[in-house]
Amino acid sequence: MKNFRIYAAIVLAALVMLIPLKCFSAPSVSESRQKLIDTAIELRGTPYTYAGKSPKGFDCSGFVYYVAKKSAGIKLPGSSRDMYAKVEHISADEKEPGDLMFFQTTASGSVSHVGIYLGKYNGDNEKWKGKRLFIHSASDGPETGVIITPVDDSYWTRHFTGWGRILPPSERHM
Repeated sequence: MKNFRIYAAIVLAALVMLIPLKCFSAPSVSESRQKLIDTAIELRGTPYTYAGKSPKGFDCSGFVYYVAKKSAGIKLPGSSRDMYAKVEHISADEKEPGDLMFFQTTASGSVSHVGIYLGKYNGDNEKWKGKRLFIHSASDGPETGVIITPVDDSYWTRHFTGWGRILPPSERHM
């Protein structure tokens, strides 16, 4: 009986982690963008590891690097600063789920953090309902590792630098 309870708890935890996948789906997002988003969300909860680039642990750029390579075969540079230099820069009006968000979180004045824009949450979780969200690997703050954060969070709003594109726009943007 004890093993059954443990198994049931593991299955329930896995199902809870998958619930948000469908809550970011939108018919206007291309298949490649949805695959990138799904891959990113599947890694939610992975611990933060400095210079980490695998599901054992990620830093911010390692997370984006891994997701882009695994979901779309895109090989990005290894640092958020170099990613920002390489990607196509887009305006806020052009952004869509699957685009990258860049931030300056250090005194250096250069890009030092990157995440993946998920779009507006349309699920039942009251914490996120109606909010625009992004997923990233955070090293500090109330939560660390691969987490989902509102775009309008005051800390991230203050440090936001710009949008970047690694996948072609969906049909609605063409």
